[in-house]
Amino acid sequence: MRNDTRMRQLLTLVAVASAMMVGSADAQYRSACSLYEHEGFEGEVLRMGPDDRVSFRARQFWNDRASSARVARGCTLVIYEHARMQGDSSEIYRRASNLGKGWNDRISSAECYCDNY
Repeated sequence: MRNDTRMRQLLTLVAVASAMMVGSADAQYRSACSLYEHEGFEGEVLRMGPDDRVSFRARQFWNDRASSARVARGCTLVIYEHARMQGDSSEIYRRASNLGKGWNDRISSAECYCDNY
């Protein structure tokens, strides 16, 4: 009986430790730059790592759809009016809950780069 109790305690300890490690791995992962479909960081999200680049074609979901963005400290998100990093561009250094009339639903490509990430 005593061994059964110890075995249950050991299994419980292993389960708790495993859950803690998974939780900390999830907490540590964060995207360097994120684009959101709607204002206020709502809707679908497109996560980008450091040095990621994306370019959308005319009928792809993300083309001219982004309305807000989050950028991690030490990173910059460069947004472009046209695909393949062409046309007007703007740099975002922090979170923007509303890209405003100038950029709302106008982004067709973007790149994320980080200095201290």
